[in-house]
Amino acid sequence: MAIKITPLTKRQLVGYFNDYRLAFPDWRVEHDVVLARSHGPVEQRISFEALRSGAYRPLCSVVVLVAPGTQVLPRFLDIKHREVLPREHSAKLPSVLKVMEDQFQPSIRRPLDAAEVLRLAEEEVVRDKIDKTLYSVALAALNAFVGNSDRATSWCDRVPIQLAGLGREPADWEQEHAEYAQQLRQAIKSGQARAFLQAHLAQQYRHEAC
Repeated sequence: MAIKITPLTKRQLVGYFNDYRLAFPDWRVEHDVVLARSHGPVEQRISFEALRSGAYRPLCSVVVLVAPGTQVLPRFLDIKHREVLPREHSAKLPSVLKVMEDQFQPSIRRPLDAAEVLRLAEEEVVRDKIDKTLYSVALAALNAFVGNSDRATSWCDRVPIQLAGLGREPADWEQEHAEYAQQLRQAIKSGQARAFLQAHLAQQYRHEAC
């Protein structure tokens, strides 16, 4: 007789999430099952996804607030800890928390720092051979934010090259990345990069407040 698999419900997921929330008292809660913390131009998130298998899995990523629609450093846990079934939750919780501390980047226990996010994301691009406008725009924005104008311009210049190599019409979000890169490049050239980035950051915070 086949075993019936019941997908995890949102209500069940919230119950398991609350155990993790206790381990991160300084992080805020978004959408009931997302832990988040922000510092300057970056926001680190730990989200918990309900799976059709009936398990849940944690995911960490960093949103670049000054470059709309971008995030870097997405991470699932290793295979052993990636998915947690309800019957395993209590027993695996301590080890899952420990692995989250070991494997999520940047460290979820140290203060969040934009310069560290930038370093880790640029290392990720080289290591994983990432060639996406999403990363180019994010790294351009972060470099501009920390004052690396030449490097920021270099990342901006990659975006039209990446779009030209698609072999198809860019999607709307890819075209938005191209427009953003062009605007940022112009802001850097005119000495207005900081104001440009701060305007995007303020817009992001207004959006979250709504």
